[in-house]
Formats: sequence, structure tokens, C-alpha cells
Amino acid sequence: MTSLQRLVTFRQYELSDADWARIELIMQWLKSFHPATTQMSTTKCPMLSSAHAIFHGLQESFQEDLAELPDSAPVKLWSALTSAHCKLSDYYFKVDESPFYVWASSM
Repeated sequence: MTSLQRLVTFRQYELSDADWARIELIMQWLKSFHPATTQMSTTKCPMLSSAHAIFHGLQESFQEDLAELPDSAPVKLWSALTSAHCKLSDYYFKVDESPFYVWASSM
């Protein structure tokens, strides 16, 4: 297969500007998780006391992303971001309900 044939064959998979914009949005969301994951995965110091703050920071990040999401964004993107925010809310309230987090915060 020549280079030209490969180019024609794969042309159907070429990403549009809108596709790249969606990828950039998703990358921003995923970048929010990197520091949170790194902080919560540490093994050299106790992390239970900071879990509440980390979840809160992630929730705020998702709220800001939802507010900045253009109306023209696909429904799947809206749905994914809203679902992620709701899931974080579930964890956030589980942290609130557990006495262990309060005890760890006071130490």
C-alpha cells in the first residue's frame, strides 16, 4: 500500500476541529484528577484527613467546567461531566457521614 493509498484509507478517521475541541475539554477534566490522585495515593503520610478537601476541590473544578461548557457541546459531554460531578457528590457526602474523617482531621 502506497502512502497515498494509506492517506485515502485513513481519511475517514480524520478528526475535525470540533473533535479536537472535545478532546481538549476532556483533557482538562482528566488533568483535574491527576493532582487529586497523586495526593490521595501517597504512602509516606496519612491522607484520610485531606480526602474531604480533595473531593471538594474536584467538585469545584467540575462545577466550573460545567459552567464554561458551551451550549453547543454534545449531550454526551454534558452527561459525562454531570455524572462525574454527581459521583463526586456521592463520595463527598460519604466522607461527611463517616466519623473517621472528622477524627483524622482533628489529629
